[in-house]
Amino acid sequence: MKIKIVIPFFAVFLLVLMGCTQDEVIKEDTSVGGKEKISVTVTQGGTITRISHEEDGANGLILRWTANDAFKLYGTTTEVFTTTGPTDGDGKIATFTGNAVEDAQHAFFPASKAEKRWEDCCFNVIGQVIDANAPFAHLSGYNFMTAQTTASGTEISEISFKHKIAVLKFEVTLPNGIVPKYITLSTQDDAGIAISQKASDESNVTTAKQLTAAISGASSKKFTAYMAILPSTLKEKLALAVTGDDGMVYSYTVSFNGDFPYEAGKVYNSELTFGGIEGGYGTAAIFDNNVIGNTWDQSDNKGSTKDNPYLIESAGHLKYLIEQVEAGERYVDKFFKLTTDIKVTADTWTPIGISFAKPFSGSFDGGGHTISGELKGSFSDDLQNFGFFGCLISASSMLIENIHIAANVTWSFAYPEGTIISSFGVGGVIGNGPTTKITVHNCTMSGEMKISDGNLAYGYLCIGGIIGYSGAHMNNCSSIGKSDVSCKGSMVNIGGIIGDNGILQSEHKHCINTSSIILSNPERSNTNYAILVGGIGGTMAGNALGCCNQGSITGRSLSPVDVGGIAGESAWGKYHLNRNLTTDFNITSKGTVRLGYLIGRPHGTTTVYSCNESVGEQSQWIGGNPAWTPTIDDENAH
Repeated sequence: MKIKIVIPFFAVFLLVLMGCTQDEVIKEDTSVGGKEKISVTVTQGGTITRISHEEDGANGLILRWTANDAFKLYGTTTEVFTTTGPTDGDGKIATFTGNAVEDAQHAFFPASKAEKRWEDCCFNVIGQVIDANAPFAHLSGYNFMTAQTTASGTEISEISFKHKIAVLKFEVTLPNGIVPKYITLSTQDDAGIAISQKASDESNVTTAKQLTAAISGASSKKFTAYMAILPSTLKEKLALAVTGDDGMVYSYTVSFNGDFPYEAGKVYNSELTFGGIEGGYGTAAIFDNNVIGNTWDQSDNKGSTKDNPYLIESAGHLKYLIEQVEAGERYVDKFFKLTTDIKVTADTWTPIGISFAKPFSGSFDGGGHTISGELKGSFSDDLQNFGFFGCLISASSMLIENIHIAANVTWSFAYPEGTIISSFGVGGVIGNGPTTKITVHNCTMSGEMKISDGNLAYGYLCIGGIIGYSGAHMNNCSSIGKSDVSCKGSMVNIGGIIGDNGILQSEHKHCINTSSIILSNPERSNTNYAILVGGIGGTMAGNALGCCNQGSITGRSLSPVDVGGIAGESAWGKYHLNRNLTTDFNITSKGTVRLGYLIGRPHGTTTVYSCNESVGEQSQWIGGNPAWTPTIDDENAH
């Protein structure tokens, strides 16, 4: 039996094109599990096809197949084909082996991001972490390709992979002495940047005004960043913001005439050198101890609609908003939009909405801008929830979107001894928002959180990269920083995205965590519950769809710990198409440690289906019940 695998050429900029030859398929006499075993020799050609990238000084990227590369083939049955043996032709040719697939129609690459069903497969580019010493290495997780073929039985006539991402290459020079930490793309185009697309028809699952990546290992002011993006057409200017280790945001605006399409299979190159305002750059507005609040434009029915919002154009405007909410103005059904980056250097931060008595109740569009610097605070009678926003409450719909927190969050639960029964939240974006009326869209956190102190008589302490405690609906949020937690309370909930989503009706879609969580002897007093830690949520009562964890969970606890790649504890929720891609969990405790690669401890009725497909065998899915297995895929729940 012979199968032709055709890898097509694509037009490229700054890429090395590689040759493509006819490929051989060998039908062997051996069988695995009663299925025919076939070997597929695949020649790599065209542009961005695989994870091993090497930069050619003259021509761009050289791309090679590597060990354990795999794609998933869909037909009447499905099968993962994996590379075997060494590659040939300088890495351009590799042999893939897998079981025969009847009536094959589609292939998805890489298999680690493939789903159980072809129609559920998506491309998603959030959560990128760029190693400054190997700036294209992270592209291994974003080289999406698909193929369509027709087959009669197991006789495949042709497979032709097509590339689904483009790459932006930025060569950036910052001012002397400044080292980059984060990079953010943003646009004010109503269409936004494509963040997630369906593989079946390439339609957008979601778009956003920003795309943020962390930069690790940078040691100088000059660096090169490669960012994977999905094909889209922008109609307005694109802004690039680089957050330095000084907490300052250095932004550059790229303008173009007419529509500008980013096409799959291309690398777009920009060389950017900081030259002050005259050089086309801007810097963040400073929010310091001396900033004076001043009102924004309130004419022409401003603030009444999303299309006509109050504009927060300076640190003074932001200070005024904080002061007004602290004075009791909730801004119910009002709309705000941030139009500048903000660096916070004030000794303490007062969040927007300080308490349940004085919450913020409006909608806020970050406009793709960045909050950097330091957000510092401590627990008091008036301030019990902390983040950029402290407490959000509304009887009508609220939308918090398009905001990037690159600030470090330092919060102490220190307070005189006493008994307080409540849920307290600390998050990079929102501390507490106990209602499903809130939707949080396209918010990112890439700073470091350090949460300490507390009282064993406190209620539930909830710590999350994006939200501490909430029933909010969340979609396309990502956390790429670090959390160090050493607090104590009646119960402690810690999540890469959300500490505790306490409402069954809430939904979390396409959220990605790559941040690390470190336990520094946290402690709880409630003997009925452990400390709960999850890559996405510490405790999750609502539904989770298409979320992914790549972050580690390490450290030590004085109390028992439930640890899960997605949720530390699940409470009556449904989990669909979620994926945990790490086993880097190293927790010790004076009590027991229950570890599940998906869920640490199930509680109530928990339904899990089509999760961790194609990721590989895990030794234990659910920590609280090693014998538990995922339920059969529920077609009605898609």
